[in-house]
Amino acid sequence: MLTYLLNIAFAIVATVLYIKAPWTYSYDYCVTLMTLFLTQNVLFFATNKRQNWLGFELFFAISFFLVNFVYPVFYAPTERIYWSFFSFSFNDNYVTRATALAYFGYAWYLLGATRLLQLQREEPAEPTFTITIRQYLFFFAVTIAAWVLFVATGGWTALQSVYADGANLREVGIYSYFNNIFTIGCYLMAIFLFRLPKQQWWFYLLVVLAFMLILLSTGSRQLAVGLALILIVGFSMYVYHLKWWQVAGVIAGGSLVLFLVMTLRTEGLNFSAWQQKLAHTRLQEFWDIYEDLIVNEVNLFRLFGWAQENDLSWFTGMSLDLSSPIPGLAGYIVSHSDLPPQMLHGGDLPTYLFLGPNATWGTGTNMIGEAYRSFGTVGTALAMFLIGVWVKESYYRAKYSPYWYLMYFLLVGHALIYPRAPLLFDPRLVTWSLLLLAIIMGITRKEANR
Repeated sequence: MLTYLLNIAFAIVATVLYIKAPWTYSYDYCVTLMTLFLTQNVLFFATNKRQNWLGFELFFAISFFLVNFVYPVFYAPTERIYWSFFSFSFNDNYVTRATALAYFGYAWYLLGATRLLQLQREEPAEPTFTITIRQYLFFFAVTIAAWVLFVATGGWTALQSVYADGANLREVGIYSYFNNIFTIGCYLMAIFLFRLPKQQWWFYLLVVLAFMLILLSTGSRQLAVGLALILIVGFSMYVYHLKWWQVAGVIAGGSLVLFLVMTLRTEGLNFSAWQQKLAHTRLQEFWDIYEDLIVNEVNLFRLFGWAQENDLSWFTGMSLDLSSPIPGLAGYIVSHSDLPPQMLHGGDLPTYLFLGPNATWGTGTNMIGEAYRSFGTVGTALAMFLIGVWVKESYYRAKYSPYWYLMYFLLVGHALIYPRAPLLFDPRLVTWSLLLLAIIMGITRKEANR
């Protein structure tokens, strides 16, 4: 109850601060917003009765801080173009108000994430459902088959070319479908790994780790990072409860690994090129380690400015996301719409505004900016509140249902990327993952009943 009351107060304060936020840059105002964000998170984790607070909320909070608060406080006053991303055109007068919007949205998210605590729910114990080795073997078989087909249809070559040779990240082919299935298979293996007896999960853990290293070797990070988060959280929840200093060590080590991957991702597996690149790499500031997250605030400023000059896009800007679970539907919508594709897909508008319609790479986006340009101020609060409810509901229901268990850990796997991603959580990934799980559960249940 204390956590709930505190977050009601923070949501009210955040709302007032956003309403009163100046339309010009204010260093003191941004420092106040950052301080409140940090204070609210410290109190949230200190008063939350969950025994294991390592989960979506922690990683999401870290990423949200980097994406939305570092630049306004540490760089905007003196080094506006410290990173090349901030040479993109945006109105400096929007920085403070957009940062206030970010904290406003986060405060409502945390209110949603604590709302269910008032129901007096106890910390979930071990899940009551079981995953048999037969079911897990289906996850394994799907993953291996999809990987073989992905490689056979040219997907591996295309993936290597994206960062090593500068190929277009947005190009798709038949291998894209196998890549989607492979991604889902990897998630299923990682998510349900610790539901197997300990003597059985070592081999599959090595398989997942091997795929992570293979993907990292190409410069592709999203799936590898997601799998790592899932494994860390699952291990801490069901195998060994990590202490706070161990969590800090994992975060520090993971940050350095991701920085190295970011630095070397264009060099492929050329070890001599690695040595040359590292020899010329210098960390001028501590925050350089997190550049890939911090630079996404430029998307918040641009989307905030776009929303001031245009009508709200509502669900139009999510058309392709909503249609993505059905193969071919997105292409049909694009061909029959008067709007450019960049206006129909969450996350593409900043790239379109910065780089034009024929960009070969993407600038990413910002979930708060996407919420605001779609639904306005009130809609941003409601959307973030519902995301918080969704996270907490998934966490509690995961004890009783493999489907909610899957949902919660999919969120965990995307905790770091979510603040710089579209507001609508990947509908195709969620739908196809749940569908594949249902098919496998159905097949194995029929076999068990024979």
